[in-house]
Amino acid sequence: MPEGDTIHRTARRLEAVLAGHEVELAAAPSPRSPIHNRAGELRGRTLERAEARGKHLLAHFSGSLVLHSHLGIGGRWSIRADGRRPGGRPWVLLVAGSRAAAQYGGQILRVVSTSRARNDPGLMQLGPDPLAPGFDPAAAAGRLLTVGRGRELGDALLDQTIVAGIGNAIRVEACFRARISPWRAVGDLAADEAERVIGANQWVMEASLEHGRRPRSIYRRAGRPCPRCGTKIRSRGQGDANRIAYWCPSCQR
Repeated sequence: MPEGDTIHRTARRLEAVLAGHEVELAAAPSPRSPIHNRAGELRGRTLERAEARGKHLLAHFSGSLVLHSHLGIGGRWSIRADGRRPGGRPWVLLVAGSRAAAQYGGQILRVVSTSRARNDPGLMQLGPDPLAPGFDPAAAAGRLLTVGRGRELGDALLDQTIVAGIGNAIRVEACFRARISPWRAVGDLAADEAERVIGANQWVMEASLEHGRRPRSIYRRAGRPCPRCGTKIRSRGQGDANRIAYWCPSCQR
């Protein structure tokens, strides 16, 4: 599943390519698209800005319309500025001269008014985003200790109402960097430990956004030696969604 760093990178790319340009073609070629009958409403409008909120992408158009996207597990964006249109049958296709953007698949794709997006309950309940301006790691750590109490750390970190944008790969690398086991009970964490793991998540996401690839030390490396101590990395499903956690039983306590 695309995680918050990927969505922020997509929002930046979408804004860089299409912002300030009038959409000449807005279509939903796939009959499976949730906006198959509404995509045309974006024609003639100008993309004003694109933003990421956790794993959600909001593209703001003139005339107070918003294209709200969530890629879920298998969705993706293709954004081009070379005159070549993305192929296939995307859920939405936006073209402005030689510039084009298309979303394929996903969990959410809808066209809503700016006011409806602003007051959307699902967006309003999201926790703070580590890549958002003004993100406060100490406040986010306090939220983790309060809202996540009674859960295992690795499971709580995937809860988008606690901190938005963290996915499986990010939490694995962040817990490893913070030297804290994903199996620790949140209620057993000291305040400085909670802040350390939140800061590590922020670092992983910022590094990914800056370099275009996510730091990887132990993710999907079960059975291989820990890069710090040589102990074999372990893996096991965690939480109701059974997302695979990876950890070093020696380095992470």
